[in-house]
Amino acid sequence: MNTTRTRDGTTATYELGGIALIDISKQTLLRDVPFQQWSTAGHVATRKPFKMTADGNHLTMRVAPDNGDEGNGTEILTYEATVTPTQ
Repeated sequence: MNTTRTRDGTTATYELGGIALIDISKQTLLRDVPFQQWSTAGHVATRKPFKMTADGNHLTMRVAPDNGDEGNGTEILTYEATVTPTQ
């Protein structure tokens, strides 16, 4: 886990999560955005691999960021968004 120092000193940790859209054929980054949602165990939702699906302009992301022995065990969290295509 990557950690970044916080104002609380060297013993505090902060998990930084995000989503990146990559053009695999060109091996280039198209977009990246921070994703600041956390699990009940305090882990950033994008800590582990996740699945994102698109149905028209509706996106659904499913994540399971925790280990089985943390928080409420392994929970599958679902995030949804409706997007407007750019012109």
